[in-house]
Amino acid sequence: MTHIRRTFTLTALGLLAAALSGSALASDAPLTWLMNAGYAAPVGTTSDYLQGGWTIGGGFNVKFAPSSPLSAQFDLSYSDFNATRQLVDLGQSTTPYRVDNGRAEIWALTAALKFTGQFSSAVHGYGLAGIGGYHRYVELTQDAIGGVCDPWWGVCYVGTGQAIVSSRSNTKFGWNAGLGLEFPLRYGGAWFLEARWQYVEGEKATEFVPIQIGYRF
Repeated sequence: MTHIRRTFTLTALGLLAAALSGSALASDAPLTWLMNAGYAAPVGTTSDYLQGGWTIGGGFNVKFAPSSPLSAQFDLSYSDFNATRQLVDLGQSTTPYRVDNGRAEIWALTAALKFTGQFSSAVHGYGLAGIGGYHRYVELTQDAIGGVCDPWWGVCYVGTGQAIVSSRSNTKFGWNAGLGLEFPLRYGGAWFLEARWQYVEGEKATEFVPIQIGYRF
């Protein structure tokens, strides 16, 4: 998870640098790129098994015509969640091993139609809806204690970590729909706030709503 947190930090710094540079392309350009990050809230029965987590992503948007409010948006995102006590207890009842913790992650590759309206020169609103492919991974773990030896210094010590006792993954189609507010900048680019419902099909559907802040350039 360390490399993911590093990516999250670097992306946030990149968003800030892009906003301050003032060199981004105009938000009404035929092709714009975007980056976003925020909170991922499980909803429906999914909230019984997963706690609120975080999400990070990026993509691009293509306008159908310079003056058209319609465009197509393509996103790649990663969302991470910790398991609830209910999921841990369920895992404990179905495996012979002790279960102490758990987590889940979802990779999503989506395509959506986007309709943008202008409230004022400083605020735009938009709605979008589309489909996508979602890869879900869930693991249950137990706290583990063991000996760790440093091969360079030849020093051994007791270490702690997480041992995976059960895991499952699958890839399914899903649906998404969302609303957002966009704030164009004077010299190009735009900040945006967005909430998008994500529904992943399966024997047990997964539903969550990423609430994100992002930058379009």
